[in-house]
Amino acid sequence: MKRIIVLIAIAVVGLTDALAQQVPMYSHYYYNRFLYNPALAGNQDYGQLILVNRNQWNSIPGAPKTTAFTVDGPLKQKNIGMGLAIYRDQAGEFNITGAQAAYRYGLKLDADQTINFGLSLGVLDNRIDFFELNAPNPLDPVIANSYQNATGFDANIGVNYTWKTLNIGLTVPQIVAGDLAYESLVNKATLDRNDYSYGLVRHIITHASYDWDINGDGVWWLEPIAMARFTPGAPVQFDINARVSYMKKYWLGAMYRSAYAATVSAGLKVANQIVAGYAYDFALHNNDIDLKSYTRGAHEVMVGYQFGGNVMDDPDLKKKLEDIDKKIKNNETDIDSVGDELDKAKDDIKKNKDDIEDNDDDIEEIKKKLKGFDDFMNLFDEMGRPKAGPNDIKMSDGTVYTFKNVYFATNKWDIRDIDVTELNTLTKILKNNPGLKIEVAGHADERGTESYNIWLSNKRSNAVRDYLIKQGVNASQLEIKGYGEGVPASDVYDENRRVEFKILSNK
Repeated sequence: MKRIIVLIAIAVVGLTDALAQQVPMYSHYYYNRFLYNPALAGNQDYGQLILVNRNQWNSIPGAPKTTAFTVDGPLKQKNIGMGLAIYRDQAGEFNITGAQAAYRYGLKLDADQTINFGLSLGVLDNRIDFFELNAPNPLDPVIANSYQNATGFDANIGVNYTWKTLNIGLTVPQIVAGDLAYESLVNKATLDRNDYSYGLVRHIITHASYDWDINGDGVWWLEPIAMARFTPGAPVQFDINARVSYMKKYWLGAMYRSAYAATVSAGLKVANQIVAGYAYDFALHNNDIDLKSYTRGAHEVMVGYQFGGNVMDDPDLKKKLEDIDKKIKNNETDIDSVGDELDKAKDDIKKNKDDIEDNDDDIEEIKKKLKGFDDFMNLFDEMGRPKAGPNDIKMSDGTVYTFKNVYFATNKWDIRDIDVTELNTLTKILKNNPGLKIEVAGHADERGTESYNIWLSNKRSNAVRDYLIKQGVNASQLEIKGYGEGVPASDVYDENRRVEFKILSNK
């Protein structure tokens, strides 16, 4: 019996030395980071339930199997999170079951920086299952019971720093580093409980990641992740991981785990709540003995459910809002530019204000001189000859006559669209009075810019001048000018889109 006890103790110690990493390994920690660090419990804006199952080295009987279930989420204060983790790690006849409750507290340093502290407390149960042990004498009293177990207290601490989408964390699992003594294997002679015990080893795990929005539009993301594990008596182990995701809904990943394996992974989110992922490890060995045929592959499956949270967490809505923010920022830039132009325009307006006020008197004087075309026609007979002698025509230079029917549509200057009866009468008068010289004046309403209205009114006066010349009027009798919107005839737009003529001289 004593020999069997020694063999069991050697097996326990041998397993501890061979698998110095006592904290279970996961490939999906990139998604559920609460698995390792209590400072990330409830660090997201929603609650989540996640189940991970890992089968390693299926070609070896009693190969390691790990199952973990976590639930975590934030409280209403948002800077506080809670979580619960339960896991079972099985390797042959050795089973470790752990349960921990975690608490996170976050400090907002500024709009972009946050530091979170976490603590988890729980229990560990380390069990030897003799049903899995192929012993020479199954009736030996030591293995007469179905199992031997050792239970003890466990605690983890962690801290995590966030700056925008950069995360840097440190966690210390099994910080107590106590011994779990097997009750049924106590040395009866010495009553020494430490002869056969499972010693917990304090681990140190560091991790860092950066979530990069590749195009800045929230569609394609690249997240490099690094993790290092430090365990007394064991080589440092590190992971280099990268994940590419589309709209935070579909992703592919690749990882290199030092001195162990290369991993590929894929996952998706359905209906913004259900999460599923799969990872496969390809064993890598540099040993003289090729172990790949025995340790090839490890399968890991993750399923999860997210609940609560905020409607603003929807990635599609976030992208639309980000697009709106960009447009607003662009508009703000445009507004600033327009503001500068407005300031300049205000200076010009102020500078021209005095000129405008001085011109008001001139405009009023011009309006007094405005007369209808009938008044002009009354000075001539039906043949276009002056009713009095050629030198007795009662009209003075500067008198302006307005046509009754020469009006234009908005933004138009085509002479074909207007009534030319009055223009034909003016043609007859000008041809019979070669010493009469007039200015053809074009006008526009106030719609449009000042420069555009000047251009448009010039087009209208040119159209009338060209028509008169085609009817036989001498070009030397005609001058043109566009007044734009500067001399309105009334408050009615239609009445301002007009052409008038002013007497320049009558020799």
